[in-house]
Amino acid sequence: MRSASSFSDLIGTIYDCALDPARWDDVLARVRHELRFHHSALTLIELRTGAVRLSISSGVSEPWRSRMDDYGSAIVEQWGGPHVILTHPLHEPAVLSRINPDALVNGRYRKEWAEPQGLIDVMALVVARDDEAVGSLGLGRHRRDGPIGDEEVQAAALLLPHLQRAITISRLLDLKTATAATFEAVIHELAAAVLLVDAECRVIHANPAAHALIERGDAIRLGEERLRLNRPGADKALETAVRQAASGASTIGRKGFNVPLRGDQGKERILHVLPLRPCIERAGTKAAAVAAVFVSPANRRSGAGADIIAELFDLTPAEARVLNEVVGGKGNAAIAGTLSIGEATVRTHLLRLFDKTGVHRRAELVALVSSFDLPVRSNTDSEMTKAQPELRAQLR
Repeated sequence: MRSASSFSDLIGTIYDCALDPARWDDVLARVRHELRFHHSALTLIELRTGAVRLSISSGVSEPWRSRMDDYGSAIVEQWGGPHVILTHPLHEPAVLSRINPDALVNGRYRKEWAEPQGLIDVMALVVARDDEAVGSLGLGRHRRDGPIGDEEVQAAALLLPHLQRAITISRLLDLKTATAATFEAVIHELAAAVLLVDAECRVIHANPAAHALIERGDAIRLGEERLRLNRPGADKALETAVRQAASGASTIGRKGFNVPLRGDQGKERILHVLPLRPCIERAGTKAAAVAAVFVSPANRRSGAGADIIAELFDLTPAEARVLNEVVGGKGNAAIAGTLSIGEATVRTHLLRLFDKTGVHRRAELVALVSSFDLPVRSNTDSEMTKAQPELRAQLR
């Protein structure tokens, strides 16, 4: 159904939306084609009134497109009401036939809108929610494509955290406020350390959180007005990533580049380089800035990127365990000791990992895993609701 390369590129396109919300049209089209769904729609629906505050769709023709907004209440009802929607685990795709199969027979939305188009089921990915509204990506299944199977659900589950993170990053950057005011004014208010740098790693702008880290010498510092990292050897990686961001090279990818750091008192941090694409303009952004550098605590769930790689490349449980240890920085002897296996077995698993993923060195393997992860916390319910009602502005 999907190739690793196309799936990875799709994830990159999802992160494009964090910087350029106009790209959601492209993402919706690619998601439905990748997972074999007839249509897709990004919606924001008020749970109490059923009012549809946002609706962006792909694959829906007229007159059905114009009628979508009339079914907000029916959509909430078909999923079992606000309580079901608010308590469904955020990390799990929701399939209507598995949650409320009666809605596929008796629901108004089903009879008046879905059935005439040949739609037999729907899968929803919740990207944000609070007590008042839910933002989701809905995928309609046509009868010619058969029932929604576990393969589609598993693939959607891989995409879901990236969709949620793209919404979160977009909210953090507060693009609409940046258009009305300045990009620098927005990042000034962020708790995370953010620096804008040019192609030579010269710092063009740093928010107060970044200045505080620099003053403490915590993980980052300035040298000849250039951003420097306190971890030995990390400067070269940072300079390479920034140069690639400046040149538009595909190596860094649209998802950016991660560098693990160790700050004050051994506190672990993650530095993430996110390219600022020249096609994206914001009021107040310095023209020379080629990348945004985020520094955040390493408090994301360990191994999330490795889990995705294991799914995409069909790794065995043993290979996945070795991959996790490699990403943790262990050598063959340490891995063998941790997993209670021989070093020869570790080498065999490494060769299989190289063969399956198409890389040739441990560093490339670690970089591949890092490319599927971002220094943004997992979106638990509390994290997803903190920035309301800004969510509505960012989804629009």
